[in-house]
Amino acid sequence: MKTRREPSLTFPHHQKSDSVAPTDFSLAWPNPNMMGLFGGWTGSTGIPVTPLTALQVSTVYGCVKAKSEDIGKLPFRLRRRLPTGGAAVETRHPLCRLLEKPNRWMLPTEFWSYMTTAHEMRGNAYAVIVRGRAGQPVSLIPLNPDRVNVLLSPRGELYYNVSHPQLGDGLTLHGDDMLHIRNLSIDGGYLGLSPIAIAQDTIGIALAAQQHGATLFRNGVQVTGVLSSPNKLSTEAAQRMAQSWNDIYGGVQNSSKTAVLEEGTKFEKMSLTSEEAQFLETRQFAVVDICRLFRCPPHKVFDLSDAHYANIESANQDYIDDALQPLVTKYEQACGQKLLFDDERADLFFEFDFSALLRGDQATRFAAYQIGLNSLFMTRNEVRIKEGMNPVPGGDEFVIPLNMSSPDGAPKPEGKPPPSGVAPVTQPQNSENATSDGPPGPGQNVVGD
Repeated sequence: MKTRREPSLTFPHHQKSDSVAPTDFSLAWPNPNMMGLFGGWTGSTGIPVTPLTALQVSTVYGCVKAKSEDIGKLPFRLRRRLPTGGAAVETRHPLCRLLEKPNRWMLPTEFWSYMTTAHEMRGNAYAVIVRGRAGQPVSLIPLNPDRVNVLLSPRGELYYNVSHPQLGDGLTLHGDDMLHIRNLSIDGGYLGLSPIAIAQDTIGIALAAQQHGATLFRNGVQVTGVLSSPNKLSTEAAQRMAQSWNDIYGGVQNSSKTAVLEEGTKFEKMSLTSEEAQFLETRQFAVVDICRLFRCPPHKVFDLSDAHYANIESANQDYIDDALQPLVTKYEQACGQKLLFDDERADLFFEFDFSALLRGDQATRFAAYQIGLNSLFMTRNEVRIKEGMNPVPGGDEFVIPLNMSSPDGAPKPEGKPPPSGVAPVTQPQNSENATSDGPPGPGQNVVGD
């Protein structure tokens, strides 16, 4: 018997009543994402840091884009456990249609990319589970984390107050009807921490260095020079000369113009000091610091300053193990708890397929396939399918290598030592000395007690 509480939201959308009145709810934790609506967080740099301004830092954008696209392109499948062990991809369950089309306007890749972006930028990713009349999931609607408040009922259950153009404003949903993926949490597991809020100074420094660099380029990549005249100038004349100079020769677009000076006026250029040039080093350090925040190796944002061919493969494996795997495990477990009925969880589970990210180069793949074929845990058709080729007749049979079989084709028997206390029997060297009735001849051994 499939068991499921009455859904909060069915299709067509309508809200179900609950025994707990909305006034009985308490805010589980102040929504940290709401700061994005009120100017963001202002750290030590004095520069407001919001999710939008943070994405203006190329390293933040690159890290979030890399993780969201890498997870989005992974096949997400429903699998069924087999009685003999292992699991097979489930193709006939109604949830398979949901995985192929989570809602009316998003592809599966777009849905999981958005959930990952919300998780990385806001610390919380939400998706409403819309159910059919029988309680089966029929649609997943992602939400803006800024429009969600987590509520705690007197019974200790989580509810979500959401606002969405399709669902309406002030809709309260039970926790069973919400996919909620949390980042690191310190409030008892109700809400995840926003990486942007926690690292506001790190991102603020990167924004400050970026703005400083833009200012230098706007001024022609040079600090202000000095115009000197042998004649005494009034304050108004000096200001007029400086303004005229800036209008004609200021900016990158005018940096190559030839200056014409009158009446003995000279221009003395002031070079950058070491402190002013240090912003380049600051920007380079910000790349590594932000990559550390998102657990993303620098080469994923195309910083190859410390990358070598020998360590790229191991860095990619660390990226999968440390950055992607923990997050997709949350997705798998959340979908298993919220999308499957109670009596289905023993047989069904969700799984992301990392094969595409673990392919490696052609030589490495083919060497691994050879090991699998020789060790008899892969068939030729399994190799062909992994390489995008069609199966062939007879390709599902295991082929025993020649060095693992006897000359007549049967597997080589494993040798066994003789029983303890019994000498091995050797064949006679001379057939004339070997008789069936006579005593043993030379070269024969007697097997006795």
